[in-house]
Amino acid sequence: MSTPIFVSYRRADSSAEAGRLYSTILRELGKETVFMDTSSIDPGTHWTDELEAALQEARIVIVVIGPEWLRIADEFGLRRIDQTDDWVRREVEFALHEHKKLLPLLVRGAKMPPSDKLPAAIGALTQRQAVEVRDAYWEHDIKLVLEQLSLVTGQHQKHENFLGSQQPSGLYPTPPPEKPDRLSDEKLEIALNASLSKWKKVVSPLPEDATKIRVELFRQYKFKTFLDAIRFMHQVAPGCEIALHHPRWENIWRTVNVYLTTWDVDHQISDRDIQLAKYFDQAFSNFPGADFNRGNETAPSPVHSRNRKT
Repeated sequence: MSTPIFVSYRRADSSAEAGRLYSTILRELGKETVFMDTSSIDPGTHWTDELEAALQEARIVIVVIGPEWLRIADEFGLRRIDQTDDWVRREVEFALHEHKKLLPLLVRGAKMPPSDKLPAAIGALTQRQAVEVRDAYWEHDIKLVLEQLSLVTGQHQKHENFLGSQQPSGLYPTPPPEKPDRLSDEKLEIALNASLSKWKKVVSPLPEDATKIRVELFRQYKFKTFLDAIRFMHQVAPGCEIALHHPRWENIWRTVNVYLTTWDVDHQISDRDIQLAKYFDQAFSNFPGADFNRGNETAPSPVHSRNRKT
């Protein structure tokens, strides 16, 4: 039986995380769904033949990228990624050439390598949407990965409905068990000046209690057509459900206005909002219907109208 998922990694960079990923996929999606060299090749077999066969059969290749993935060198100081016989490079190059789905998985704080720092043969790796999996929040972050894998493999996830059979009541959904901390103004300012430079902080009265306020992150996304805007919302919605964190958003023709706040910390901004904003931005950067020529609209005024539609 062919294995639809192939795990690519560097032993000196992310062997522990790759092993944990392999075990998680086995537990959640079942046997015969994932290939990893140290676990899937039987002793005595020709390992290069096994690797090549597994790559041919795979429908998705997960590239586990740690902090040293790009910099690891041989005994002569030459980067392995620049060598044509490097297996990690060959795996990525094959997947790109064969138009297989590629999922870069960032671990231990790693960032996607710049395309100009990669060999030309695998430069297109940077055009694939990456997912960050934090060690301290592994079970939380990995859900988005499992959702994508289940769509590719057709496997049913055990945790398809994370809220269980009981549906939440009221205006806001049932929050996750762990309660986040409100992000400090200093940390929020750092994020808005760096990775979230297209987002704004906005403040408005809480609709159900005008004596209180809510603080939100805001960004407007623009698309080529109305249907593109709807498709984008449909594309990112599963990730919101998996993260158990949902936007307040509205669609006006070819635009989608997104507001993010954490209601169970008194409608203030938390790390959940930062992570979801990054997820939206990454999805938008790779979305075929995104309109990058129209620029960003000006954010709403710092204090919204009390009667603003939500």
